Amino acid sequence: MRAQISVLCGVLFTVQAVLAQAESATDYMPLITEYVYKIENIYDGNWAFTYTVDDRKEMETRTVRRDTSLPFLQSETLLAVNGLPPTPERLQRHAERRQRAFQRRQENQNRPVEDEDEGNEQERFLEMIIPQSVHLIKQEGELLYLGFKADEEGREKIYENLQGILILDTEAEYIKELQVRVTEAFSPFLLSKIESGFFSLRFNLIDGVPMQSEITFELAGQAFFIRDLAEDREVVWKDLVRI
Repeated sequence: MRAQISVLCGVLFTVQAVLAQAESATDYMPLITEYVYKIENIYDGNWAFTYTVDDRKEMETRTVRRDTSLPFLQSETLLAVNGLPPTPERLQRHAERRQRAFQRRQENQNRPVEDEDEGNEQERFLEMIIPQSVHLIKQEGELLYLGFKADEEGREKIYENLQGILILDTEAEYIKELQVRVTEAFSPFLLSKIESGFFSLRFNLIDGVPMQSEITFELAGQAFFIRDLAEDREVVWKDLVRI
């Protein structure tokens, strides 16, 4: 009889653990959804800001002011390179890069839009999250660490090798950080290999609204065995002004 009771208790504990895990996966999605929709997209054309790109691979730091109320070719101004005013040569290179971007912009205006059903970036991100994968990693005070996996049609091989973490500030009620890490080396396409990678997007509250403030992007890999895919960059946004 004792053995039967012991087995029964073991089964009950297992069922409870499974149910708790399933419940946690579904319970966190409404909270994630609420917080995602609070984020203000600073690239929606309504904001002017300064951003600094620290490219550790190229050993260069660039500071740019973006203001989309200006004509496209003047909407991004190169302010500094490695803390110094840009040389005429660098200003010319910047102008040429903006001209190429303008030409691509003009060409894309005449192309049919094939992804209208994808919606905005917030909806797309939420659709990518696999609800059953959401789980609690830990809680530190008001910070909630949630792990998740994602998927997207046509990119299944990539996403199966990625692990995401959302850090939620439950007191201020916003997403504080999104992390994505490569869990093991993989080949995203023929003759290529991603060895490791890490992505971190951080948010800050500006007048009570969460906006992206920093990105860290690290990648190690090769394409066609000769092209280095290495990236090591950090981008910081500041001086945001509504247009």
